[in-house]
Amino acid sequence: MKLAILLFFLLAGMVFAIPVSSVYVEGNTYVSDSLIIRTLGLSAGSIFMPSTLPQGVRDLFSLGYFTDIEVLADSASGSADFTIRVSENPILSGLVIENSGCLDESDLVDTLDLYPGQTISINDIDRAVDLILAMYADDNRHLAVVDYRWNESDSQGRRELVFICDGGSDIRVGEIAFTGNTVYSDEDLRSEMKTKQDSFWRSGKLKPQQFEEDLGRIEDYYHNNGYPDASVTGTDRYLLADNEDHFHIDISMFEGPYMVFGDVSVEGNSELSDSLLLSFGEIKYGEAYSIENIDKTLETFYSAYQDRGYFYAAVSPLMEPSLESDSVVNIHFAIQEGERAHIREVEIVGNTRTFDNVIRRQLTVIPGDLFRRSALMRSLRNVFYLNYFNDVIPDFRAIEGSPDVDMILRVDEKTTGKFGIGANYSATDGFSGYLEVAETNFFGRGQNLGATYEFSKTIQNIKLSFTEPWVRDTPLTLGGELYHTTSDYSEYDRRRTGGSVIVGRPLSWVDFTSASIRYTLEKVDVFDITDDSNNYYYSLRDTDWPRWDSSVRLSFTRDSQDRRIFPGEGSKNTVSLDLTGGFLGGDIGFQKYLFDSTWHVPVVWKFFLTLRGRLGTISGFGGESPPAYELFQLGGTGFYGVRGYGSREINAVDGYETVGGRSMLILSTEYRFRIIDQLQLAVFMDAGNTWESWSDMDLSSINRGAGMGIRVEIPMLGVMGLDYAYGFDGPDPGWEPHFQMGASF
Repeated sequence: MKLAILLFFLLAGMVFAIPVSSVYVEGNTYVSDSLIIRTLGLSAGSIFMPSTLPQGVRDLFSLGYFTDIEVLADSASGSADFTIRVSENPILSGLVIENSGCLDESDLVDTLDLYPGQTISINDIDRAVDLILAMYADDNRHLAVVDYRWNESDSQGRRELVFICDGGSDIRVGEIAFTGNTVYSDEDLRSEMKTKQDSFWRSGKLKPQQFEEDLGRIEDYYHNNGYPDASVTGTDRYLLADNEDHFHIDISMFEGPYMVFGDVSVEGNSELSDSLLLSFGEIKYGEAYSIENIDKTLETFYSAYQDRGYFYAAVSPLMEPSLESDSVVNIHFAIQEGERAHIREVEIVGNTRTFDNVIRRQLTVIPGDLFRRSALMRSLRNVFYLNYFNDVIPDFRAIEGSPDVDMILRVDEKTTGKFGIGANYSATDGFSGYLEVAETNFFGRGQNLGATYEFSKTIQNIKLSFTEPWVRDTPLTLGGELYHTTSDYSEYDRRRTGGSVIVGRPLSWVDFTSASIRYTLEKVDVFDITDDSNNYYYSLRDTDWPRWDSSVRLSFTRDSQDRRIFPGEGSKNTVSLDLTGGFLGGDIGFQKYLFDSTWHVPVVWKFFLTLRGRLGTISGFGGESPPAYELFQLGGTGFYGVRGYGSREINAVDGYETVGGRSMLILSTEYRFRIIDQLQLAVFMDAGNTWESWSDMDLSSINRGAGMGIRVEIPMLGVMGLDYAYGFDGPDPGWEPHFQMGASF
């Protein structure tokens, strides 16, 4: 690109302002004269000021239409005659990739984003070349060469742009070596890198961006282990002499002196005492210097101040040499507390479907309140836990002339409706399927409405349900369901038809805790009972069917999980009491106690450990004994699931009969890897058994299973999972597949 050239035939006459007598344009074919003249700022009859010309030329170049611009002036007559000569950028007629090699030509054309009719500048070409080289690098072609040429113009003056490519060979990382490192070995430093040497189990791919991040990881490794001045001073790479398909990469290091922490001091604080602030810190006298520990200390300082309303608090760490030794560094935190801030307004944006009040009722940040970080984090957790949004992001807007702030809550809505249909096969239940229509955020009001039909060779289940989580915008939950279930077992068949009503409310005096009470009334019919008088279930013949079941369930739940689907930390603990019959009426009487405790622990990176225990016992009530079909039978999936075993396969033993137990214990451990928020892999172990009573409990007889699985959240379908587990105990040890649908795994 040429710079504009101004030729003065009478230079002296051009030092000051001079009238413009004419302006001519040469070299343009598709850009109009008027646009060029107007953009340059010249017009016949105007007064020309030499100082305005450079900006006019820059404005003309910025149009993106020209490669060269020359401005010529003739002032021999006492006024100036201007000639503007331009060379236009070519107009693209088409794009051709020659010798694309390992890359797909259509993918290249799509990526370059160059279209017929577009004017192409040299900057556009340079950008396109860089993109092609980056695509080759992604395919390990690090020595690729890309050139270009323009073909002759067509009848419309447009030209074809041709990129000539030479991808070269596939080149991997053969060796990574370091120079200047004396404290840590090459192997130590290589272990901090994601770029690895080619080997039997490593691909040896060299990704430029990842490699740059690796250099930062190496520096961080030093900075967190006593070497604050360490740095990567340079890198070099070349092909190995004995293997031209592999790079040798050399990384030069400056380590600097080893330093330890000395004294830690604070200044500028009045709200929080020195001793309190220093107790929050992660910096210990005599320990190796660590920028990570300094950052953690800063985070705790900010959290402490922001939880007391000091939104604008600023903390600056300063390194100061110690008088006791050159290897000791004192850390001084300079604090500016500022004024306390209140929340003036809370604005919600991004919710095109969900009503504002559905979100606001989850907030513990209230307009007029003092800003508190803990209240903000709790509010974000509560809103995200609704499972209506992909993301919930807070932002703040300063108020001129006031320390107060407005909070802006940005939400990204996700699909909450479900329409699912599917089928699966298991060795125990054969083919089964489901049909589900549900909406967990009905009309954007947070209500849950659903209809489900499940079928298999043993179960037919139809259920309709509705839940209003906030009655009249108060934290009172009211819901109900109607159902009809038919179960076909080898010993008997059972039909249940009924409904239930549930009322629940958070317990404000116990954090994360709620209580609920559910009343259920159902008609139970048992038929096709076994004719074998020696069978345990033969006793069902002694009852007149159908019978009415009237029951109440009282539940207490503490749920501090960070998310409803695929939680990564927190816990959920539920204890429930079921009372059936007795003073509640009906023809069936029993009492059942259940305890379910799940804990999630983040381990490292995207790995999480989940521990779960389930405990239950059942006994008679109101002078009645629990019916046989209410006893505990474990196996398969769900609340009573022990993977590796078929549904209802694990039972207690009464003499020669295998029957359901009156007590049960299930222990589960899962080690999960979160690939993305909607996809997880897991390895797991389950163990469980039932007994006739707690006095019969024998942990040596527990049934163990282990396996692996995948869980995925699919829009419109919900959460699905497939587990494949091996049951170690029982009469027929072996593998058992388990298909699951729902949030409980």
